[in-house]
Amino acid sequence: MSKQLDLSHILVMKAGPYCGYSLDEIIEIKKSEEKNCGKFYWGYGGVFCHPDKVNAFVYHAVSNKQKPIILFSPTNSSFQATKFGKFSLFSTSKQTWTKIPNKVLLVGNQNVPHFAIVAKNLRKIEFHLNLSDYCGFNGIFPNPDKYLNTYFQYRVDKACGYYLPRNLEDKKLIKIGYSAELIEPYCVYIK
Repeated sequence: MSKQLDLSHILVMKAGPYCGYSLDEIIEIKKSEEKNCGKFYWGYGGVFCHPDKVNAFVYHAVSNKQKPIILFSPTNSSFQATKFGKFSLFSTSKQTWTKIPNKVLLVGNQNVPHFAIVAKNLRKIEFHLNLSDYCGFNGIFPNPDKYLNTYFQYRVDKACGYYLPRNLEDKKLIKIGYSAELIEPYCVYIK
C-alpha cells in the first residue's frame, strides 16, 4: 500500500475523457470547484456504485475509524453520449432535491441515472495498486469471496474495496493517477 495514504477503504474508478472534455480539463474543473465550494462533485453513470452502495461502504469505513479514499485510474477510453447536458440538482434520498452550486459542472448522458461522489483534496499521485489485495463489498460488509482483481475488469469501471491481502503470486496491478478524500454527503443522486 502507499505510505502516503491510508488505503484500507478505497473507491477505485477509471477516469478519462468525458463528454468532450479531456481528463486534464476535468481535473482542472474539479480543482476549481474545490477552490470555490470547498469540495468537488465527480459525476458518473451506469449500474455500478449506486449511492446506497457507496454510502454503505463509507459507513463501514467511518465506523472503523478510517477515511474512505477515491483513487482514479487514468484511461484513454472516451465516453461520447448521444444526448448529454448539465445536471442541476442533487439528492441523498431521491425525495428532496437541492440545487447544485453554480460553480459546479456536472455533465453526462441524461438518458441514464447519474450519480456524483463528493470529495476534497484532489491531487496527482502515481503508484500501482494491486487489486488482488482488495475484496469488494456485499451490503455494508466486505466480501472475501469477491476480490477486485476478478471484478474490476471489462465494463466494470468503478468499485468499492477493502484491504484484505492474500498471498497470491498472481497480482493485478493498475496505475493510479489521482486521489481524493470522500466527504459528506459522500455520494448523491443527480438530475
